[in-house]
Amino acid sequence: METNRLATLSRRLQRVLWLVGLLMVEAAMLPWLIGSDVPLLPRTLAVYAPARPFTASLRLAGAALELLPLAAALYALIALYKICSRYAAGTIFTAEMASLNRAFGRGLLLLGAANGLNITLITALLSFWDTGKISLQLGLSTADLYLLIVGAAVVMLGLVMEEAHRIYRDNLQIV
Repeated sequence: METNRLATLSRRLQRVLWLVGLLMVEAAMLPWLIGSDVPLLPRTLAVYAPARPFTASLRLAGAALELLPLAAALYALIALYKICSRYAAGTIFTAEMASLNRAFGRGLLLLGAANGLNITLITALLSFWDTGKISLQLGLSTADLYLLIVGAAVVMLGLVMEEAHRIYRDNLQIV
């Protein structure tokens, strides 16, 4: 790919990443903060929501639990933003790029794990609030499994980039 095209695409993606980051924050917080009696939760969580109105403390606890996957997602987005920033500046193949790719992969891995943990913690919170007993619902969605697989692949790609860059540096010294 031409360097100019990569730089242009990277700058465009950086703008999109800002928008995606803002939308992620809203999507994580708004369901807990809006809605008259019961927050506007996704269907997977709404089935565990009791019919009685949510208190402010329950809404805050739910919003706080949403911070776990949100933090992982923002970590991944920041790493991708930095990758795009380096591409836009013309930096393509360095040890730093390998490190940033590994960070992006770790972010995806963390997001996959955090999503599964988040659902477990929210169902426990809702069941405890409703009945006084904790009910744990464990499981990962296929989307979470995809994040784990792609995250692992990106981490491996970062490791390969790092090794290739090390070999490149060693070859420069031989000449």
